[in-house]
Amino acid sequence: MTEPRFRAVVFDLFDTLVDFRADLFPVVEINGKPERTTSIFAYEALKRKDFSLPAYEEFHRLWVETSKEVWGKRDKDPEYREVTSRERFGKFVMCLKDIPPGCRDEAAVIAMETHMERLIASTEFSPKRLEMLGRLRDGGLRIGLVSNFDNADAAHRLLGRTGITHYLDATLISGEAGYRKPAPVLYRRIAEMLDSKPANVLFVGDNFEADVEGPHSVGMSCAWLNPKGAQPPEDAVSPDYEIGLVEEVLGILGLEAA
Repeated sequence: MTEPRFRAVVFDLFDTLVDFRADLFPVVEINGKPERTTSIFAYEALKRKDFSLPAYEEFHRLWVETSKEVWGKRDKDPEYREVTSRERFGKFVMCLKDIPPGCRDEAAVIAMETHMERLIASTEFSPKRLEMLGRLRDGGLRIGLVSNFDNADAAHRLLGRTGITHYLDATLISGEAGYRKPAPVLYRRIAEMLDSKPANVLFVGDNFEADVEGPHSVGMSCAWLNPKGAQPPEDAVSPDYEIGLVEEVLGILGLEAA
């Protein structure tokens, strides 16, 4: 009897298993222009704790500039090392000069947790995806997840609230793994955690660099989730499979929904 090609399936999180909806962020007016942001919730949470803060527009400016600075340096790192949200918000609170040094850790945690809860609240999840995960498990496949998310605790909360955690045999979140996709170490590590070789794992995700080129760098096959029919980057490797809905992975594996 021929051994099945795939012994495990690994999913990306955001816009693959769970859909992120930035349009659910509140709209605030910044310098006369509307902008969607969670910074207003963090501002109000800190105010309720009697922290001394600048005017909201200045608070928001520092919020945006700090994130851009941190993410800009992170994205230039050739090793793809992650910068945790705790580090990012610590740097942000350092810019709020009226908060005493001894209170900055508390303020950073309040701002970070408020932001993360609003981010989680701005997601959508279809129960059909739990049905898909159940069919994969019933088909004898091990299931993993690798996500670029700088707050591992928030990611695990989201996975628990949606019910996804119940189906996962292995999970890697960049905020705790220390690296972001497409770092090759993440794909090798998740394969090991699933007791599989990279060649026997199918990776499923929507980001071409992270979920196609990254897996291919270690000999792992991929299914590119491309619901809008986008063109791949010029001269890029071709995905092994291309799907419009994440549930179509069942067809690839011969486990079509009944």
